[in-house]
Amino acid sequence: MFNIDNVYKIPNFLTEKEIEGLDHYSDHYVWEFAGISDDTPLARTFWVKNLWGSKWGKCRQIEETFKNKIESILNIKVETERLYLNGQAHGQCGDLHTDLLESNNPNEKYITAVYYTNKEWFPEYGGFTVIIDRQNNMHVVYPQPNSIVIFDSSLMHVGLEPTIHCREQRVTLAQKMKIIGQ
Repeated sequence: MFNIDNVYKIPNFLTEKEIEGLDHYSDHYVWEFAGISDDTPLARTFWVKNLWGSKWGKCRQIEETFKNKIESILNIKVETERLYLNGQAHGQCGDLHTDLLESNNPNEKYITAVYYTNKEWFPEYGGFTVIIDRQNNMHVVYPQPNSIVIFDSSLMHVGLEPTIHCREQRVTLAQKMKIIGQ
């Protein structure tokens, strides 16, 4: 049974065919150097591909795949609010933040899903996601290819940059969702 206080780490999230679909459909969108974790003067900028509500439209194929799988695994109903790819290279560390927006209703619950798209990754590449739960415990999530982590959007978290040993971007798909039923 779903518990908003849990951090869910799910390996082997997509099938090979679904990974091919993600790659195919996301190629129709453009990387922009405009991503930020927090709207502060010191926020670092990273690469972003907006897949939901951008000038290129909404990528319903990717959204439906992820939404349906998350609903099935967690046994909940959700509505997508945001969907995008993040790209970080060495030196493009995120900032500690939550994913709640000022426009979010404080009486509603929201979850964030972070999917690791890289085809291969090694521990020396870094790029971990750090999530701080309500008891101040730190969850350090290794960016295992084809895995996803799902957590309460109100939890503080950060996507760390890859180390100097990594010669490619750390790419994640982030989906922010409102829980509409359990």
